[in-house]
Amino acid sequence: MEVPQVDGLQVGKLIGSGGSGRVYQARDVAGVAVALKVFDENAICGALLKKMTERLAVGGWPEGVMPLISSHFGERRSYRVMPLVADADAEAQPRPRSLQMSLDGHPGDDTWKLVGSLARALASMHRRRVPHGNLKPGNVFFSDDGDVLLSDWATGNIPGARQFHFTDALLYQPPEQLRQPAGYVDEAGYP
Repeated sequence: MEVPQVDGLQVGKLIGSGGSGRVYQARDVAGVAVALKVFDENAICGALLKKMTERLAVGGWPEGVMPLISSHFGERRSYRVMPLVADADAEAQPRPRSLQMSLDGHPGDDTWKLVGSLARALASMHRRRVPHGNLKPGNVFFSDDGDVLLSDWATGNIPGARQFHFTDALLYQPPEQLRQPAGYVDEAGYP
């Protein structure tokens, strides 16, 4: 797959991939390292991604949710530009600062603090009527200060996606999403 072109970004190497797209390391015009997630249009519902992203932005970005630098949801290409939340390994390769990469530390002294942070981040999303829909250890990141940042909302096994790649996302889905996936769009479960 060729490296995508995005105005204002110098896109570098592929640093991750999943069922809904690929993540590239990039630099903005100021030389700041960022992450570019380019979505597989068949594996997402662009209209849903756009709607949920707009809801998150109302009233200021919610605490505990991965901030977006920019995003685009179009017919041919959808993407998100986010801070690069990673540390460099011994070979200077980015190593995601995610729960997936630190599972060996749990349960541990900070596990209840982590659970509380996850609950607050999800609550801030739910107050804006945005269910995550793809919450798993690989989508829970930690800021430079150690704060939780949830990523990849409105992706995974959701209505409107023309193709679903089996990933570990199914193992983490709430029962109501598995029983009635259209509820994600119809907002079932919200008062």
